[in-house]
Amino acid sequence: MRVKPNPASQPATGSRQASGFTLLEIIVAISIAALVLAVSVPTVQNLYSSSQYRGAVNDVVTMLSAARYTAIRKGTPQDVLFYPEAREIKAGEQERVLPESIALEVLGSAQFNRDGAGVIRFYPDGGSTGGYVAIEHDNGTVSYT
Repeated sequence: MRVKPNPASQPATGSRQASGFTLLEIIVAISIAALVLAVSVPTVQNLYSSSQYRGAVNDVVTMLSAARYTAIRKGTPQDVLFYPEAREIKAGEQERVLPESIALEVLGSAQFNRDGAGVIRFYPDGGSTGGYVAIEHDNGTVSYT
């Protein structure tokens, strides 16, 4: 038994075969790409902003821990200075400036504060003058250390 070929599956002789995309297909593809981009840009911005905040918190905790360790190791008091207006932190030779989206607040012992800086001092026995540091992000997130 012989099977007849389907004329729809055979290319027409003398006619042009379609190649490429139609205008409608291109418009749909561009619309989908624009929609994906519109949704992803704010997400990426939030991710970047969150990473800046986490980095600032990490910097503060690291500098406080390093100052405590240095005080114990060297046997001399170590000061960590916080300049809230400049969003700057200094501990010995280390210095960090926090991003502009971060607000810094410090409450240290009044007798050690100087030159517009809040100071937390660590002693060789591992103790400190006490105090707290508040790190606030533009989106309202606050961390206390």
